[in-house]
Amino acid sequence: MSMLMNTAITTPTNLRSEERTDLYPSGTKRSELYATFERKGGLTYITDRYHTVPLRISRTFRLPGSDGELCVYTSDVSPGVMNGDAYDSKWLLKEGAHVVLTSTSATRLHPTPTLPSSVSHTFHLEQGAILEYFPECVIPFAGSRSVLTTAFHLGKNATLVYADVWSAGRVHRGEQFDFIHFQGHTEVWKEQELLVWDRFSVEPGLEEVNNLSGMLDYTHMAALWIAGENISAKELTVIREALPQTGRILAGATLLAGGQGIAVRMLGRAAFELQEFCIELWNQIRPEVIGKVPLQFRK
Repeated sequence: MSMLMNTAITTPTNLRSEERTDLYPSGTKRSELYATFERKGGLTYITDRYHTVPLRISRTFRLPGSDGELCVYTSDVSPGVMNGDAYDSKWLLKEGAHVVLTSTSATRLHPTPTLPSSVSHTFHLEQGAILEYFPECVIPFAGSRSVLTTAFHLGKNATLVYADVWSAGRVHRGEQFDFIHFQGHTEVWKEQELLVWDRFSVEPGLEEVNNLSGMLDYTHMAALWIAGENISAKELTVIREALPQTGRILAGATLLAGGQGIAVRMLGRAAFELQEFCIELWNQIRPEVIGKVPLQFRK
C-alpha cells in the first residue's frame, strides 16, 4: 500500500470531509468504490478495485490516439442517489499513472423525505500522475437535500483536470430550483498547500433563487479546474482567447493563487454544451501542459 494512502494529509479540521460525520447521519445506506492505478511498461492499468452496489467500474479502455492513458467509466446501477444514500469513492493513482475518468450517467439526486443524501469522492495522485476527470452533470431533483464533496491530493509534478457541471434541476421537465438544499464542496491540495477551496450552497426556500447574482437567469453552471506545475500566464491567455464573447455560455478564467493552475467559471443552459466546452478548453493547452495530443473524448 502506498505511503501516500496511509499518511494523513494535514488539513484544518473544519475542511476535512472524511471527518465530517454530519455527512453520514445514522440510518444512511452507504455504497463504496475504491480503485488503484499503476503505470507499467508505459501503460496505465487498474491494479486493484473494490465496490459495493450500486457503484461500480463498468468499463476501461484505451482512447483513440492514446499514449498510455487509461479511460475509465463508472456507473450507478440504481436509479440514482436515493433517500439516505451515502456514496463514497476513493481513488489512488500511483507514480506516473494517467487516468481519464468519466461516468455513464448524471448524478441524479432523488427526493429525500427523511434523510439527506451525500456523495463523496477522494483522489490521491502520486508523483507525476495525471487525472483528467469529466463526470456527467449533477442534478438535484425536487425535494432533495444533498451534499457533494470532492477532494484531490496532488503529489509532486501531478496534474489534475476536473470539470464540475451542475444543473438547477430537471430543467427539461420544468423543474428548476425545486430542491430543498444542495451543497457542493471542492478542495485541491498540492502536497501540504491548499490550492482550491470552493463551496456552493443553495437553499431555494430561504432565498430568491431567480435573483442569485451567481446564476443570473442561467440554469446550469460549471467549473473547470486545471492544476499542475506546468501552468502559467501563457496557458491562461490561450484559455481566455478561446472563451465565447457571445452566445449561450458566459465564462471567465483566472490563475489560481500561487499560479499553479487555472480556474474557469461558466454559466449555460444545457449540460452537454458546458461539458463539451470544458473538454474543448482543456484541449487548447493539453499538448503544452502534458505533452499529449488533444483528447478525443465525446460526452
